[in-house]
Amino acid sequence: MKSFYIASLSLGAMLTLSPMSASAEKLPKSVVADLDATFENAYLDTRSPGMIYGVVKDNKMAHMKAFGVRDLENNAPVTKDTAFRIASMTKMMTSLLIHDLADQGKLALDDPAEKYVPVLKTWKYPTTDSRKVTVRDFVNHTAGFVTDDPWADRQLGVSQETLDEYLENAAPFSHAPGTHWEYSNLGYTLLGQIIEKVTGQTYADYMQTRLLDPLNLKDTHLDGNKIPENQKAKAYNWIVEDNKYIDEPYLASGTFDPLGGIWTTASDYQKFISWFLSAWPARDGADNGPIPRRVVRSVTDTQRLMGTRSRLGITGQSDCEMAVAYAMGLGVYDHCDAGMLLTHGGGFPGYGSYVIMSPHEGWGVFGFGNETYGKARYPTWEAMAIIASSGAYTVSEYPLAADPQLLKSYDQVKAIYAAEDINGSDTQFANNFFMDRSEDRWNRQLKEIKAEVGECTKDNGISHDGRLTGSFSWHCERGRVKGRITLMPVKPLPIQKLHLRAVVRDGRGSDVNMDSDFH
Repeated sequence: MKSFYIASLSLGAMLTLSPMSASAEKLPKSVVADLDATFENAYLDTRSPGMIYGVVKDNKMAHMKAFGVRDLENNAPVTKDTAFRIASMTKMMTSLLIHDLADQGKLALDDPAEKYVPVLKTWKYPTTDSRKVTVRDFVNHTAGFVTDDPWADRQLGVSQETLDEYLENAAPFSHAPGTHWEYSNLGYTLLGQIIEKVTGQTYADYMQTRLLDPLNLKDTHLDGNKIPENQKAKAYNWIVEDNKYIDEPYLASGTFDPLGGIWTTASDYQKFISWFLSAWPARDGADNGPIPRRVVRSVTDTQRLMGTRSRLGITGQSDCEMAVAYAMGLGVYDHCDAGMLLTHGGGFPGYGSYVIMSPHEGWGVFGFGNETYGKARYPTWEAMAIIASSGAYTVSEYPLAADPQLLKSYDQVKAIYAAEDINGSDTQFANNFFMDRSEDRWNRQLKEIKAEVGECTKDNGISHDGRLTGSFSWHCERGRVKGRITLMPVKPLPIQKLHLRAVVRDGRGSDVNMDSDFH
């Protein structure tokens, strides 16, 4: 293991920078070097005593590297088995448990939350016409509660008695339920109460038996006392004015655990991310995970649109704007190159963490650090951008096979073009087809296209983006033809819409649509 040293701004001593790498078979060496540099810079810039990041692909760790120390006093290096508290990244786990219970029929997401937490019946809503808060509201942060990070983070270990007292005196509303998105830790704490009510188990026990044990996350716990001291990353806060670190007090496990109590290691967390990503794509076959694949995928449902944002990271401002929404314990982004990305961060006194997952491509990147609210999200976003722009990241084709009728219809459309006759094959058309465009107009257009580009000599097949829809492009004697087929949603699945046109390009190489009225 290669090590080199940097001067500690806080102690006047020497800190060890301890790179620890795992296999990077899926990543080119140049990409690995860029990723390592990104996190090394973040480790140095954020003053985190220790940091580790991992890249997950195809159910295994594609690359991992650690920097610095988990314990300043003993100068003990961070390793893959060092346990960090990942704070609000726990929320996606809580959400999974709630969705799993809903899938089992033990609760309904749109039930009034007071059905499971009766004290909510006594709460005063902000307006007389407010609707009741639902279970879904807690998962989506749409209950109307005030943002409560500073307060809630320090409540983690409070007892049930104290939580009951809080709830009896609660006045949490900033907005009427359902009218606004505002991040609420109290809402996720109440999800823990709902889980306990429905299952008859403590939140910690249900988490352990339903999720952690089946995934063999042996070093992942809610109670930090179960982790040996020589395995924990100690919690630190860098005080800029004093140019030194201070120890953050230990936050015990308790009733606020559902908002962010999980401790885990890089080694364990890659198992969780690998399992989570394995829920995509939807498919036939055995489903042997602790929670069904359909349930895992459902945590991206019911998104609350939050507008557009620039990507975080060093090069983020020069990247495309992304649409962003909040779903069920996850941020959901739509990136122009990377596609759908699922994210969440975690920040506690003494810890900072972040995860980004690309479910359709199977990549995940996460980072942990042991400095208060450490900015792990910035290098993690930059790392995903590096991967997405590399040759290692290829956008998947549509995962479900095309319906055989789509392939048959495509062959029939080729015969129609060859014959210059819309009835030039035994193609079945939906009852709307000739109402939308007459046979005469179809045949006239077919002849015009054929006259322009001639016979088509190269067929690359149809590229489907749904089982019943697909596009194609033909190379012809004097140009190209582009087309698209959409089948009717009722058997025998006749064609409801067909588009064919000769490709015309402007001086910049962009397609020009010369037949905008043509179906």
